Amino acid sequence: MSKRYFKINTGAYGGEITCGEVTPEFYEYWIDRDDSDLIDAMFSDGEGFADSPKPCADDEDYWSAWHQLDNFHHGSAPYSDNTYRVTEISLKSDVTYDAEYGEFEGGPGGYDYFDELTDWEDQANLDYIQIASQELYGNRDNLGKSGCVPVLFFHSAEKGSFGEVVVVTDGADFNPAKFRVDIIETDVGEFIESYWYDKKQLPVNYDWCDSRGKGTYCYLSVLDTADHEKWFKPLSEDMPELQEYWEADEDVL
Repeated sequence: MSKRYFKINTGAYGGEITCGEVTPEFYEYWIDRDDSDLIDAMFSDGEGFADSPKPCADDEDYWSAWHQLDNFHHGSAPYSDNTYRVTEISLKSDVTYDAEYGEFEGGPGGYDYFDELTDWEDQANLDYIQIASQELYGNRDNLGKSGCVPVLFFHSAEKGSFGEVVVVTDGADFNPAKFRVDIIETDVGEFIESYWYDKKQLPVNYDWCDSRGKGTYCYLSVLDTADHEKWFKPLSEDMPELQEYWEADEDVL
């Protein structure tokens, strides 16, 4: 049976998020100050805040940009409470789809790879089904405890496109019950970490991504590094316990 291709618009709201270690001096200086001032400082390399310690834990003589403070997490993704839309597509002549990398190849060029078979009014907004959740929360009460480090969460909230995924079937309809997401929960929002269909991870295509800034948020906290290493394990196809996540849904998968 011929293959069928279903392109998924992953949602219109989300953004970039980082979580990275900062110096104790930076934490103590900013913890009781306004978030708006901290955001201004991070966007201006500290200009106007000459008495502020620099944030970087590795090199205190260098004022790190917010997106460089990311040793615990860095991502750009839609919020987990977005809905998604599915469009069946047909590949144009001489176009192929690389399911390993999520890329279209060949064809006439100019990103003219496919025709949409589903009219806009027939594209329903569907709710994501969560298969797993990873927690990335700090706890300010842990300041000074062994193995705990001060961190800065930083989030640029945006509206636009945050990538698309393509589901390929052997002729079958797209089944929403087989489409799942792994979620990251943080102190500044919940984001989609990865997409799965029929127990296989889907690569994300960012070719058509475009977004506009809607706001900026930050949060200082303290991360227990041992707990983070033990429990923060986003899903991947090579993790030994992956099958356990699907066993409860074998009847629909």
